[in-house]
Amino acid sequence: MPVHTGSLSRRDFLTQGTLAVGGLAVVSTLGWAYGEDAATNPNLLALLSDTHIPNAPEVIARDTNMTSNLRQVVREVTALKTRPAGVVINGDCAYLKGLSEDYANLAKCLVPLQEAGLPLHLTMGNHDHRGHLFAELQAQRPKQPVLESKHVTILETPHANWFLLDSLTETDVVTGEIGAEQRDWLAKAIAARPDKPALVMAHHTPQFEPPAEGQAWGGIKDTAEFLELLTSFKQVKAFLFGHSHNWSVTKRDKLQLINLPPVAYVFAAGKPNGWVLAETRADGLSLELRTIDPAHKQSGEKFDLVWG
Repeated sequence: MPVHTGSLSRRDFLTQGTLAVGGLAVVSTLGWAYGEDAATNPNLLALLSDTHIPNAPEVIARDTNMTSNLRQVVREVTALKTRPAGVVINGDCAYLKGLSEDYANLAKCLVPLQEAGLPLHLTMGNHDHRGHLFAELQAQRPKQPVLESKHVTILETPHANWFLLDSLTETDVVTGEIGAEQRDWLAKAIAARPDKPALVMAHHTPQFEPPAEGQAWGGIKDTAEFLELLTSFKQVKAFLFGHSHNWSVTKRDKLQLINLPPVAYVFAAGKPNGWVLAETRADGLSLELRTIDPAHKQSGEKFDLVWG
């Protein structure tokens, strides 16, 4: 359920009219809307995931102050010499149960992005709650809802189209799902845009094998159907996701799989947390890892993916 916000004042960012909780489709033409500013790169996005913002700034989990981490990332993004065309937070925006207080704290953390004129897009993870988010972090109302149960956004940039999906099934339930309705919409949306590479993003990880008997799906329950859809289009080049708190860039057949790092805490010692600067090119995608700890051994790690 991505939310698109443009360049709003602090007051508008926090108080603009509440969005409906029905399906939303926002088409944002980033390359043209913001490319006129010489300081903005219309092909550049700041990608965040798993911020897990709690109800109060002092809350700590897994030896991590999540609010402090997000504030650091926001400072780094707004300090970039070349401004990105937008910022994406790919799910698990809230700590555990998507409390209203979590989103109130999140909204305060994100105000500097709005003051810098950076468009913001949020997707939903399994620790998010749609209604509570909309009540505390209000954004522009799209004219026409397209899905009953999911919220989607398309970001059009000069070198690629980004499709932001909704994999949330139920708050604080680990299982994710794209669902037949959303897959059908996505197929039509991709087919209608054959002229540029398509990059698809959702919060949950793909899960290629079913869970053991009695265990819940920890990733996308309909991974098989979802990947069949993605690989049926030659213009789909990558799937980006979060959820596992494990930064990695791999490939399955011709599809690039990009697991974004968490802004919040890691699940395994030594793994990096932070965010990713992503720049699309005519022939591919460049990724640069920005770690919370600048001394981390993977700080500044880069991948230059070339489309086949």
